[in-house]
Amino acid sequence: MLLVALVRERVHRPVPRSAGPVPRGAGRLPRRFWRATAVLVTFSLINFPDALLLLRLREIGFSVAALILAYVTYNAVYAAASFPAGLLADRWRPPRVFGLGLVFFAAGYLGLGLVHSRPAAWALLAGYGLFTACTDGVGKAWVSRLVDCDAQQGRAQGVYQALSGLGVLGAGVWAGLAWHTDGRLPLLVSGTVAAVLAVTLLATAGRRDKQTGVFRGRGQRIMNRFLDR
Repeated sequence: MLLVALVRERVHRPVPRSAGPVPRGAGRLPRRFWRATAVLVTFSLINFPDALLLLRLREIGFSVAALILAYVTYNAVYAAASFPAGLLADRWRPPRVFGLGLVFFAAGYLGLGLVHSRPAAWALLAGYGLFTACTDGVGKAWVSRLVDCDAQQGRAQGVYQALSGLGVLGAGVWAGLAWHTDGRLPLLVSGTVAAVLAVTLLATAGRRDKQTGVFRGRGQRIMNRFLDR
């Protein structure tokens, strides 16, 4: 916090603009934003808090020290992979990188729901860090690209974060209620749904026509509305 005092910013004086008519609907977020946000919020409903993943590791047999080290490993992978994931999102479309992150999410959840080996669980949690790296900042960038007006960027991010936060809250509630003794059921349910979402995002993003940006086929055109940049 104290390092903020060392920051020096240049003062930018806004160029005065002549007042003109405000376009109709200028204060509204575009439809493509709401379509993509609906997909992201739907995913948040199965993305329950990481505390339950740690509880699963505890039930597999992790000691407190091993649990802490495993979570440190997850954060190290997340930190190391975030920058490459951001670069990849600039080269690819964000939905494709987000879909790749869902592959790691599905692998982590399904794996933790099935394995009983501590080394395997440790590796799965480390791989789960790739999911966070491919979705956290990339999701925000995806939402940002869906809004043309700079004045709407803060509003768009606020709406997206609020709805996603409510989705994660709901995910924590239903997963906690369904946890029972070992938590395998919610892990398998979330992992399966994430796998379906991942295949859908990657398949539709991969088939998108690079020149026209339009999917071929009736079903693909529907998904193109969700993935429209």
